[in-house]
Amino acid sequence: MAYKPSQRRHLETEQVELNLFPVMNMMVVLIPLLLSTTQFVKYGVIELNLPRAAGGPVSQTLMDKEAQPGLDLTISITSRGFYLSSSQAVLRDPATGGPTIGLLPDGRYDFDALNRKLYELKQRVVTSPMDTRKIIIQAEMNIDYQTLVSTMDAARSIKVNNVGYELFPEVVISAGIL
Repeated sequence: MAYKPSQRRHLETEQVELNLFPVMNMMVVLIPLLLSTTQFVKYGVIELNLPRAAGGPVSQTLMDKEAQPGLDLTISITSRGFYLSSSQAVLRDPATGGPTIGLLPDGRYDFDALNRKLYELKQRVVTSPMDTRKIIIQAEMNIDYQTLVSTMDAARSIKVNNVGYELFPEVVISAGIL
């Protein structure tokens, strides 16, 4: 007994046109919404100088500039506090021999003391021919980012008697302390 062939194989499917109107309507609403919200988003930008990559030709003026003596003031952020050092010496707390500026009793970093100490150092070297605009900041690996940013803010400027003074506006981030 022979079976009747299936009609499914011989059925032709008709072409259905894709309805794009709902997708286009959604785009008409979403694009202006996204454009209007992006103008309200503000990004915080911190200006800093990262170390240069090695290699490439160096101009003579750049070599002459680097040959001049510099202050090379460095702030090292550790879990014990701030160490200030320059090309000549490392400043330590005379009483304890520890960090230049230790932690506050509650364990926070003393950014006000750092700001005052940098102002004091800037007053000492202001007549020096050394480069007194640049400061290098390095931190241990476990130091959080907000501490690094607050240190950068303390190093850039100070207000004394409601008058703003520039300290070290050219902040350079260095590799961490091992």
